[in-house]
Amino acid sequence: DILSFFVLLVYIFLAKDAPISVYKPRIKKFSDYKNLLKDRDTWWFMLFYAVSFGGFVGFANYIKVYLMNTYQADMSLFGKEILNEPNVKVIAGYFGAFTIFSGAVLRPLGGAIADKMGGIRALYAFFSLVAILTLVSGMKLLSFGVAIVVLFLIMASLGMANGAIFQLVPQRFGRDIGIMTGLVGAAGGVGGTFLVKTLGWAKETFDSYAVGFFIFSSLVCLAILALTFVKTRWRTTWGIHSGGMI
Repeated sequence: DILSFFVLLVYIFLAKDAPISVYKPRIKKFSDYKNLLKDRDTWWFMLFYAVSFGGFVGFANYIKVYLMNTYQADMSLFGKEILNEPNVKVIAGYFGAFTIFSGAVLRPLGGAIADKMGGIRALYAFFSLVAILTLVSGMKLLSFGVAIVVLFLIMASLGMANGAIFQLVPQRFGRDIGIMTGLVGAAGGVGGTFLVKTLGWAKETFDSYAVGFFIFSSLVCLAILALTFVKTRWRTTWGIHSGGMI
C-alpha cells in the first residue's frame, strides 16, 4: 500500500499528457471495438498474448502450489540447511518469486531483441524454448535444482515473448493502441485462468502435472504454427510501411 501510494504521488507530480501538436486524442466509440474485433489480426494477437502472458500469469499464480506438491521434501531440506528457514512454504515463496522475477524483469529485453531481429523471429525463439521446456517438464519428473532452472527459463521466455508481442502490436494498430492493449490484455488474463485450471485438473485427475504441461506445450506449438501462417502476409502488407522490424 505504501509503495502504491508513492507511485501515485510520482504520477501526480510528474506525468502529463502529450501536447496536442504531438497527439490529439480521439474519443473511442463502441463501433471502434466492433471494427477491431472484425479484423483477423486482432484475434491472432489475442491468441499469441493468451499463450505468452497467460502462461506467465498462470505459472506465477500456480508455481508455489506446484513446488509444494512436487518438491516439498527438497525445499524443506534446502531451507533448513542453507537458509536456516524451517517453514517450507516460505522457501516455496522464495523460489516462486525468483522464477517470476525473471519474466517480469526480462520483458523489456524481449522488446529490445524484437527490435533487433524482428518481432516474429523473436517470438519463434521464445515460444520454441517454452514449448520444449514444458514438454520436457511433462515427460519426466526433474530433479529439484534442474526444475528451478527450467521454470526460470520458462518464465523468462514467456516474459520476453510478452515484450516481443508489444513490439508488433503498435506497428499494426498504432492508431488504436489503447483499445488493442485492452483486448490483447484481456486475452492474456483468460489464458492465465485457463492454465491454472488445466494444471489443477491434471493434478486432481491423474495425480500428476504431466498432462497439464503437455496441453500448454501443445498450445505454444499452436501459436508457433499461427506465426508461420501469418508471417508472410504481415511482412508483405502492413509490415512494409510499419517502420520497424517485424
